Amino acid sequence: MFGIKKILSLAVVVIVAGFLFIWFGVFNVSASDKHWAITNTFLELVRNRSISARAETLKVPNLADTARIKRGAANYDAMCTQCHLAPGVNSSELYEGLNPKPPVLYKDANFASKPNETFWVIKNGIKMTGMPGWGHNNSDQQIWDMIALVSALDNMTVEQYQKLVASGKHTHKGDSHAHEQSNHDESKAGHHSDTSGDHHSTSEEKTVSDHDKTPHTH
Repeated sequence: MFGIKKILSLAVVVIVAGFLFIWFGVFNVSASDKHWAITNTFLELVRNRSISARAETLKVPNLADTARIKRGAANYDAMCTQCHLAPGVNSSELYEGLNPKPPVLYKDANFASKPNETFWVIKNGIKMTGMPGWGHNNSDQQIWDMIALVSALDNMTVEQYQKLVASGKHTHKGDSHAHEQSNHDESKAGHHSDTSGDHHSTSEEKTVSDHDKTPHTH
């Protein structure tokens, strides 16, 4: 009986101490303040086991397919480089401001060796890390295409990467044909431009020119 009372008393002390720890803001949630080592270890364990348990049954398609890699390049460049960088993109404002730092995918072969887990992370995101879930506006195929690109990044030169990006275009779930139609319509419209079209073009060029005069500062 005495043992149970002692355990209950200890539990109450822990709960009260935890409440005071939170209430007085002892823990610093600032992104510029690194986690404690034990916090990092705990969070990484929880993250890795959670991802592994949910991704182990995913079937990985052929990631060496050249067409798949090309399709994934433009989407990766548009959606991932600000955080995860790329050949020729060695840093960014967003990357430098995040804590913990996002993995640099083209330098970390671990992500290429576990494509099923990488797929799950890209599709679903990870809570409270800055990693969004891209599954809401990207199909499974589009996500696998990006993973094919990630798997091919090892030892890829800047020129090779830029060539791949230029060979494709950024798309969203279900709208790749719409982009193609839009580009086709714009091309047709260009063949039938009139004076008003020229005036509109001049107006747009002036807007862009004015915008370029305003420098981005820090």
